[in-house]
This record gives sequence, structure tokens and C-alpha cells, in this order.
Amino acid sequence: MNCARVPLVIFGCLALFVLVQVPVASAVDDANATASMVDLCTAMRGMPGCTLKKLCDANPNALPDPYCQPISLVGSVCLTDMPRMSGCKSYVATCTGNNTCQTLYPAPSQLPTTATVAQEITSICTEMTMNGCSECGTLSPRSRYYDDCDMMDVYSRLCKAMPGMTQCKAWSAFCSGAPGSTSSLCIDDGTGDPAPGMIMYFHTGIVEYILFKKWVPRNVLQYVLSMLALFCLAVFYECLQAMHVVLDMYLGRRIPSKNSNGVYDAPDPDSPADSQAPLTPSQPSRSRFGTFPASAAPASAEVYAKQPSWTTGWGPTLIRGSLRMVMATLSYALMLVTMTYNVGLFFSVVVGLGVGSMLAAPITKSAEKAMVASGAIVGTVHNWETCC
Repeated sequence: MNCARVPLVIFGCLALFVLVQVPVASAVDDANATASMVDLCTAMRGMPGCTLKKLCDANPNALPDPYCQPISLVGSVCLTDMPRMSGCKSYVATCTGNNTCQTLYPAPSQLPTTATVAQEITSICTEMTMNGCSECGTLSPRSRYYDDCDMMDVYSRLCKAMPGMTQCKAWSAFCSGAPGSTSSLCIDDGTGDPAPGMIMYFHTGIVEYILFKKWVPRNVLQYVLSMLALFCLAVFYECLQAMHVVLDMYLGRRIPSKNSNGVYDAPDPDSPADSQAPLTPSQPSRSRFGTFPASAAPASAEVYAKQPSWTTGWGPTLIRGSLRMVMATLSYALMLVTMTYNVGLFFSVVVGLGVGSMLAAPITKSAEKAMVASGAIVGTVHNWETCC
């Protein structure tokens, strides 16, 4: 080999090496990348890369360096999401296979594709109604993505509200590294969880207000526990109604009393209990709790109801009124739960009322039979029913 050609060969190799290692060719500089990004987001503004561009336009430090650089933003669309779009030609030709370009201006790691985000939004909003679902409308069967919806923003809000959803795996992956972990798409901005929507027809779903602002199940476990709590509340309500009936029986009883000689007591004019009209053999007593026939006392004696002092005067009124307020509170609370029209919550209340009624019926029957046996109620045993 001619030694004179050696310098030329070395020079040629160095020139080739320099050309290969040029970070970005003139076809993809900042100006061209910015223009390409404008074209891409004008054609399809719902792409996740366009959401990043919007964040960087509002605040150049919204993402850690260099992810707000124009070339990096173009990469968020053209590297793995939409490389066949016309605005990606320069980037694909110059930077996609260029290791130096990818090192200096990396595309955002784990950024979900447009099709993935659209699919997850559709899945979430089909299962339940949440704030943000209405912004993207309904995805037609032939469409793979939403054209007029900031999908990544909506997707992040849905997942921040319920991060445990299976549809949020792509969001969690993006938020686990740069640049997502420090972006507003992953960090709660303090505006609070989105409020569940009010649907006035029967529907399924998890996110529902249950009586209180803070009682909003946001995953399957919380929803199941809420159903169990409502079931128990409905059972307790039915048992409380049975207690009300038993209390009414007790307060309304009329007990003929005798002294030690077997003679019926004479009325005490100072006793409220004895201020009631006497019961005579020819005039039986009737009340909503039973019947005292004339044969219940000797013909020569007058019969009077002897009751504890707390069961007369204002005592029964206060007890009944307090119990009624508690029962009204529970009944209206259960009614409001059923008015969410959530199928699971509705049947939790209905089944709880049914089970509670079955459990409470023997209590009422047993109390009534005990009073009949003791003589507090005489006559036919009534078929007491707990009512609202």
C-alpha cells in the first residue's frame, strides 16, 4: 500500500466518524422540532405527547431537563406512538436510530401510547361514571383514540382519584420514573378527588357518595365493605323497630294488682297511675295491646292499672319521641342510599331489611307471648308487624 495514501484514509475515516456522531442533523434542530410538534398536535391534539407540550408551554420547568426540549417532545410522539405521521418524517430519518440523539434528547420513559390511553379511559368510564369521562365522550367501535380530548390529562385525573384500578397500570408505570414522577400528571395538585357523578337511573360502578363527603369507595375492597356496612345498618334498623313495638307493649300494659290479702287495691288519688277510670266486671278494658275481660277481677272489686312511675306522665312520651327520632334518622339515611341508584348499594339495603325483619319477628312474638302469659295482655295474641 502506498504510504502517501495513509493520511487520506485516516482523514476519511475521521470525517465519517464525525458525521455519524453528529447529534442532530439540520433537518431536526429546535426550530424544525417545534414546527413539527405544532403540526402533530394540530392534527391530533389528544396524543399524550401533546399533553407534555402543553405543560412545557405553560411552564418550561414542568418536566425535568431535557424533556421539555422540542426534540425530546417530538420523540414523545414519533418514537413509539405515531411514527408514521407526516410530522415525524424528519425525526424518524435523523434521530430514531441515532444513539447520540437519543442520549441528548431522550423521549419520555414509559409514556403510554395514544391507543393505550384511549382504551383505558373507555374501560374506566364504561365501568363507572367519574369526573372527566364526559370530556372525552364515547369512543366509537371503529376508533382507536379520541381526536378532541386531552386524553393524558383525563387519564391522569381518573387514576389519581382511583390509583388501584387495573386500568391505571400504564399511568403507574409512567409515574414511576422520569419525567412522570415529578410532573403534575402524577402528583396530586391539591384540588381533591373528583366527585362522583349523580346518575338518576340504576347503574353499576364503585365510586359513589354514601351519605357523607368522605364516604366514597374508590376500590373494590372499599365498595364491598360499604355494602356490608349498609347491610348491617338495615338489619339494625329492623331490630330497632322490633324494640319499639316491644316497648309500646310494655308501656301500654294494664296490670290488675292485689294486696297481700288477695283483694284488689283501691285507687290512690295521688298516683297518676290510679287516676285512670276504674275497671269493673261489667265494663271490660280494651286497648291496642290487648283486652281485659270483666272476668279478670272479682265482682265486688274495682280493678286499676298499677304501673311503674316512669311509664306514666311524660316518661313514655320522651322515650317514644327519642326512639322515633333515631328510627327516622336511620330510615331516611337508608332511603338516601337507595336513591343513589347504585345496584350494589340498593340491594345491600333491601336484603338487609329482609334479613332484619326475619330476625326481628321472633323477638316481637316472644315478647307478646310473655306478656300474655304474665297477664299483662289478656286475649288473642296480635300479629304485630314492625312498620316504617
